[in-house]
Amino acid sequence: MKNFVRVSLMAAALLLPVSVAQALDITPSSGTLGVTRFQGLINNTPGAIAEANGLCGNCLVTEQYKQNAGGSEEGPLGGSYSTVFTNTPGDPSGAIITYAGGNIVSNAFLLVKDGNQNPAWYLFNLTATGLNWNGTDTLNLSGFWPQQGAISHVSLFGGSSTAVPEPATLSLLGMGLLGFAAVQRRRAASRRSE
Repeated sequence: MKNFVRVSLMAAALLLPVSVAQALDITPSSGTLGVTRFQGLINNTPGAIAEANGLCGNCLVTEQYKQNAGGSEEGPLGGSYSTVFTNTPGDPSGAIITYAGGNIVSNAFLLVKDGNQNPAWYLFNLTATGLNWNGTDTLNLSGFWPQQGAISHVSLFGGSSTAVPEPATLSLLGMGLLGFAAVQRRRAASRRSE
């Protein structure tokens, strides 16, 4: 029995994911991140969706998650992500978007919007080469319209993908499989000794 517990614990440790969630820093000057700036498109969110669909190629992206500054979450993945606006609550120039669990956004684009400044909003292709956002990495936004406006909301556009398995669930599955294998091995050994 001691060996079974020891082997189960070692297997559980091996099944835990090795990679830790990364953070992506995104600023208005992050040109290498696939930023597209729109000059003079005041309060034109449909234009952002059209631009994202144009950049995406054969896919059709829709708004999956939206967080208004000082408001509530919206969209089908409203419970999958969480946003905290930074600097001042009434005049945020930054935000931190974290994965909270559940489904993730695929073919993802990030829209950071003010609507009363020039440019009115920024659109980032999060799955572009070099950025390769996996839907769970934390997004750190900073430097958007400092002292001349504020972030009114952030949105994630894309398609919805299935949930990412939690490490604890994978560990339990691994321990169950190891336990099953140990029981089978013990039964086989007892049959041979009879």
